[in-house]
Amino acid sequence: MRVCYFHAPAVAGAFHGYELSTLDPAPYFLRSVPRLRRRSAKLRLRALFSAKGVDTLYRERDPAYMRFVRDFIDSYRDARLVILATYNPIHPDILHRELPLPTKILGFIDDPYSTYERGIPYLWAFDGACYISPSYDENRLFADALREWGCRDATWLPLVPEPLPHFEPTDDFFATRDVDVVYVGKAYGNKINRLVQLKRRLGGRLRVHGRWALGGHVGWVRGLLGKPIYPYHVLPLSDAERCNLYLRAKIGIDMHMSNTPTETGNMRMYEVPAHGAMLLCDKAALSAHALIFKPDIEAVFYDDIADAIRKIDYYVAHPTERIAIARAGFERRRRDYDFERVLKGLLDWASGIRR
Repeated sequence: MRVCYFHAPAVAGAFHGYELSTLDPAPYFLRSVPRLRRRSAKLRLRALFSAKGVDTLYRERDPAYMRFVRDFIDSYRDARLVILATYNPIHPDILHRELPLPTKILGFIDDPYSTYERGIPYLWAFDGACYISPSYDENRLFADALREWGCRDATWLPLVPEPLPHFEPTDDFFATRDVDVVYVGKAYGNKINRLVQLKRRLGGRLRVHGRWALGGHVGWVRGLLGKPIYPYHVLPLSDAERCNLYLRAKIGIDMHMSNTPTETGNMRMYEVPAHGAMLLCDKAALSAHALIFKPDIEAVFYDDIADAIRKIDYYVAHPTERIAIARAGFERRRRDYDFERVLKGLLDWASGIRR
């Protein structure tokens, strides 16, 4: 069964009876572009991340965009499934008119912030949807919100990492760790304010890494805007370095974009327990975090940064309890949130939708 799974080249090829492939739009905009025009080409490529941008490229008949669309249609006109799991680069008019045969699935991944920017405007052209966060806002779970928006068929897609190395869950695997707390992630929104509070209290016990703006110095520049300064140079990590750091961590702290409990289920939420660290995560609206990991059994959840600091101090000082939770989270992640299992579940569900 031929399937377009966008945008995941790492999973291309034969997979449990499905033949997966993707088509990357980047080369259509960036290949053979003179250096003086490269910035403009990158801006046009970034337009694919919003419904307004896609609509503009389509209505202006941008040459690079139209070449990409033509090749996309030719590649997947006879496919069984078209799953646009990360973002949708194809104008909904084109999907509706030119790709009537495949069952089309739209992914909601950066919600609630992107819902009205690159989710709902496309939804009418799709047969179903998958969503990353079980909760949408303080009043609705995501499945309920999708039904309100007219989507009849939807499924939860845990944002699990691609296949990880195999780790043996020995006693030493969980116990022999020399870093108290780790946070690895980008500096979005109000997250830096929360990291400032954590760093002030924990100091060198907290390791922070990620691809931050201005070469990792954006925490200093915030002072010019009257915001709390994060006075440290934040360095990025390679995949191998990130894996090694998680394997040294006792606790991996997670936080989502929203300042109050709203969404849940970013990739870090699965990545931390996958490496044997105890997950300490912010709570979600409607207690949706408990749908992913059992509170105080498979992970620990906090109300605010003050609560997070109290729990860090407690679980560092009580290794037996911490290790029990880390082990349970590791086993739950391995059992229910394995990459291959999750992807096959999505494909089987999508192929069974009644058009």
